[in-house]
Amino acid sequence: MRLKTIRTPLVATAAFLAVLAGAPAHAEEPEPVSGDIVTAPGLELRGEMDGERYDVWANVLGLQPHGTEETLVVYCIDIRTPLDTESPYTEGEWEESEVANLEAVRWVLFNGLPNVGAEDLIEASGAEVNPDWSEEEVNEVAFAGTQAAVWHFTDAWDLLTDNPVKGGNNGEDEAVLAIYQHLTEDTGRVPDPSEFTVDLEGEEAATFEDGRFGPYTIRSNAGPVTLTAEGGRLETEDGEEVATLDDGEEFWIALDDGENEITVSGTAAYDLPVGRVFLATTDESLADDAVNPMTSGESQKLILAQPREGEVPAEWKFALDAPSERPADAGGAKLPTTGASLSIAFAAGLALLVGGMTVIVVGKRRTTSDH
Repeated sequence: MRLKTIRTPLVATAAFLAVLAGAPAHAEEPEPVSGDIVTAPGLELRGEMDGERYDVWANVLGLQPHGTEETLVVYCIDIRTPLDTESPYTEGEWEESEVANLEAVRWVLFNGLPNVGAEDLIEASGAEVNPDWSEEEVNEVAFAGTQAAVWHFTDAWDLLTDNPVKGGNNGEDEAVLAIYQHLTEDTGRVPDPSEFTVDLEGEEAATFEDGRFGPYTIRSNAGPVTLTAEGGRLETEDGEEVATLDDGEEFWIALDDGENEITVSGTAAYDLPVGRVFLATTDESLADDAVNPMTSGESQKLILAQPREGEVPAEWKFALDAPSERPADAGGAKLPTTGASLSIAFAAGLALLVGGMTVIVVGKRRTTSDH
C-alpha cells in the first residue's frame, strides 16, 4: 500500500557557501592568463565584406601560456587588424574588446575545431576527407572552416560559395565551405554557466513504502549529476544503488539503521568554451599591472577555443520519519515527514569561479495521526 505524505511546517536555516574550483573558498581570482602567439601555415580564403571582395589567410593560431608547455587553439575575432606576433597576449573582457555576437561565436566554438575533431567536423558537415591529405592538411581545413564561421559573426564577413579556397582544388573548397555553412546555418545557443542549475523535485510528495522514501526527481540542465549520500543509501526503482542520474530520473532513499537524517550531495560537471578574449600587451604592462594591462597598439584580438571545465554542486538535507505500527482503532499510521533542500544556480567567471547560495531546509518532525 502506498501511503500519502502529510505536509508539515518547515524550519529553515540558510548558509552561504562560496565554492572555488580547485581552491579554497576564500581564494582570490587568479591573474589573467598571458602567453605568446604561435602560428602555422593555413589556407587563403576568398570572401566578401561590406559588399566588396575581401580575401584573407586563415593561418592556424595558437597561444602558449607563460609557464606552461601547452598550446591552446585560438581564433581571430578582428579580421581587419594585423596579428601582433612580437608582443605577448593577455586575457581581457569580452565587453572591452567590442566584438559582436558572443552567443553565436560560443556556439561555433562549441561545435567547431578543436571541440569536435578535425575529421569528425568535416564529416559532420557533409563533406569528405581526402585520403591523400596529411593530418596537418585535415587540421588546416577544419580550422579554416571554423575560422570562417567565427569571422561571419564577429566581422560580418562572408565566405564565397564559388571557389572559397585559393588553390583549393583538391577537395579543400568543398570541405571548408561545408564546415562554414554547417556552423553558420541554424546556429543554436550555448548556455552561459550562470544559467546552469541542479535541483530536486518531489520532496513534498514523497511517500514511504517497502522501507524507503521517494521518489525524488533530479533536475539538471548542466548534464548528468553524480550523487552521494551520508546517512543512507540512494536507490533506483529496482533497488540498485544510484551513482549518476540524468535530468528527469528518479531515486529513492533507504536510511541506515538508527538514522533519521540523510545528506545527499550532487555534482554536475560541464565543459564550455566561454569566449575568453586575448589582447596584445606590452612586457612592461604584464610585469607591472597584469590585471589591467595596456595594449601595445592596434593589434588583432583573439578568442580561446578550448573548453573550460566547471562544476555545479548541490546539497540536500532530509529529516525523515518512517511510519510506525499503531493499534487498529487509532485511525491510521504515522506518516513520513520529508525535509526539502535547495536549488543552486552558480555563476562561473573567467577564473573558474563557481559560487552561489545554498539554502538548507530541514523538515520538522512531528507525530501526526490521520483521522
